[in-house]
Amino acid sequence: MLYNKPSNTRTNLIYQALNIEFQKNIKDIYIENGNWTIVRSSFSNLVQLEQQIAKLPYNGCGLKKDEAVENTLFPPFLQVFYYLIYQHKSIPNEELYFSEYLKWLNVDPKTNGQFAYQGNMYSIEGLKARALRAYPSLIRDIHFYYFLLESKEFENVKYSMHADYYEGLDILVTRQDVTYGVSILINTKRGAAFKKLKERRHNYENNIKEIILKVDFSELHKNGNFYLLDKEQLKRLLSEIGTTKT
Repeated sequence: MLYNKPSNTRTNLIYQALNIEFQKNIKDIYIENGNWTIVRSSFSNLVQLEQQIAKLPYNGCGLKKDEAVENTLFPPFLQVFYYLIYQHKSIPNEELYFSEYLKWLNVDPKTNGQFAYQGNMYSIEGLKARALRAYPSLIRDIHFYYFLLESKEFENVKYSMHADYYEGLDILVTRQDVTYGVSILINTKRGAAFKKLKERRHNYENNIKEIILKVDFSELHKNGNFYLLDKEQLKRLLSEIGTTKT
């Protein structure tokens, strides 16, 4: 909401500055029951997002798995990924994404390739391999969010970090006043294993209907170094919604 324009010159300058700050940075800040929410205007549109993705490097293929790292529950990579998008208004490249994650874990980079977490020592390279394997999926999700948003097929398109991590729902869409939780499942061994891991945390709320969107890797659209969902998956989603409602 814009401030009402005051009459005196000095206050008018303050008013202008406040409105510029609102336009450049945030749309709203509100506090409800002690919880803070900052609302920021969209950082991009689909075309700009795809242009960013096309230029992003990716060096995560073929990296060796570290079993100790793979079997440990670390803080979610998605939290850092989306925080960086919010902070920089762009998708972080793989180096920024991983270096920021190490900062959040308070990892000292001068520790001969090892770091401590909850009383145990782990390999930084092993953690990097795991983080970079998650990176394409994170990019695919944010891209599909904007793809669905700009399709104009839904009354509301929402991403929730909580719903993603704890409920296994990648995107929430509302069509004809019914909300659906979309779980994207790429038909690979890793995709199936990750879906099972998410299912252990599921606790669906508000009677949201889950739709599992199964996609063969060969169906994905290549953009630079990444493989994305597009109109074919949108058609399938709309078909699934039609089937679910009947």
